[in-house]
Amino acid sequence: MTIDALMHASDLPRLEAEVLMSRALNRDRTWLLAHGDEEVRGHDREVIEDWCTRRLKGEPVAYITGEREFFGRTFRVTPAVMIPRPSTEELVRSAREFLDHPQPFIREADAGIVIVSRVLRPSFLPQRIVDVGTGSGCIAVTLALECPELKVIATDVSAEALNIARENATLHHVDDRVRFFQGTDLEPVRDLQEPFLLVANPPYIPDGTVLEHQVADYEPHAALFAGSDGGDVLRILLRQAREHPFCAGIVCECQTNQSIWFNQA
Repeated sequence: MTIDALMHASDLPRLEAEVLMSRALNRDRTWLLAHGDEEVRGHDREVIEDWCTRRLKGEPVAYITGEREFFGRTFRVTPAVMIPRPSTEELVRSAREFLDHPQPFIREADAGIVIVSRVLRPSFLPQRIVDVGTGSGCIAVTLALECPELKVIATDVSAEALNIARENATLHHVDDRVRFFQGTDLEPVRDLQEPFLLVANPPYIPDGTVLEHQVADYEPHAALFAGSDGGDVLRILLRQAREHPFCAGIVCECQTNQSIWFNQA
């Protein structure tokens, strides 16, 4: 069967079919468009047909291919971690800006999602970045690349997630500057004695929220939901950040209505 015939038979939107097929064949999409009449046989065809079937059932493309682009770089992902989203790219941009010009702000990152910052200790110049709930490590690794003068600590409660994050740190050659610790909230860095910026994309969705099928059925719920109002983790982080003697400030992603909780910070 030819490439064009496989795409047609997949019953997927053209873009999704192209992404899956280009990854399976290890070719870019431009090549696919120029070779639509080329035959696909054997193992390659089996992989493509399997991937298309999985996608039709709702499995996210990123979990099928095992990768997702974030901030112009490719990151490894598995169902043990959330799939990186464009709103979190705004979190990274905001953290970089905060490091250069510490100030409180609220900015829209997506519909109903904002990035919020607060200065906790104005006289402190952060020497480290602490990424809590690192997941795939996309935030920690990207900030290590974008801010080479700083070292990064990444934490997560999930050992599986930390394994993926370590792989991504190695993939992008920052494993010498990113340290990983398993634990909840700021507990892994409670004894840290140098100024740091806390950056976090915590779970912030209220329990019971109906999400689209490919999110609800495939992404880790512990990284999505956080109590009746979505604030169980965020409130703990804010309290611990205020109490930690070396936390210079915080930059965090949350829902728009949750930004009022930062007024005490």
